[in-house]
Amino acid sequence: MIKETNSERYKKHLRIGVRAEESGFVLLDGQPLPQLHPGSVGEIVFAPECFVNQKIRMGLTDEKHIPFLKRGSSIMMGVSPGVIGNTPQKGLIRPDLIRVLSEYMFVEVRLDADQLLQVRGDQVAKLAPCPCSIPALDGKADSLNHAFTMISEAYETLRRSHTGNVFKQAYAEDDSGRWESLDDLRLRAIQKMLLGTKGQLEL
Repeated sequence: MIKETNSERYKKHLRIGVRAEESGFVLLDGQPLPQLHPGSVGEIVFAPECFVNQKIRMGLTDEKHIPFLKRGSSIMMGVSPGVIGNTPQKGLIRPDLIRVLSEYMFVEVRLDADQLLQVRGDQVAKLAPCPCSIPALDGKADSLNHAFTMISEAYETLRRSHTGNVFKQAYAEDDSGRWESLDDLRLRAIQKMLLGTKGQLEL
């Protein structure tokens, strides 16, 4: 299998319209769903009011905070070389220095508090506000998303918009010391939460 860079991995997602029938899901024109490879993972998006069972509906919309990254952790925030203007290169870290296969250059961000995930019952997750520092800019941010914007404004001066998906453009070390995207670490944290909940229910 060809190993893809992080950006290539998430380059395309196909959104397929479906409707619920008594027999299961079908395409909007009534045709059956296309055959998928075993192990394929995707998401089904519905408005909460589509769920008949109120208990299930409430469970899917409830939100909880779970541990994600510890205070003092270093986060490597990705910036695209193609939109870096004539700015000082201070603070830019090459991907090979952290053993990450990526097209991004990186700028370090340090967490000044524990970073939590806000996870909804349907497993949609977002980063809770968390103060952090950007050593290369000698600056402070209210959250990793805020830090991303500050870094993009400072380095990616050729970009028109300075927003992005931090989960896919930032990396942190896992328990083994390997750098992984926040998106992969997010999935692992949610899985840990779900397995823990399952264990509590089985006691």
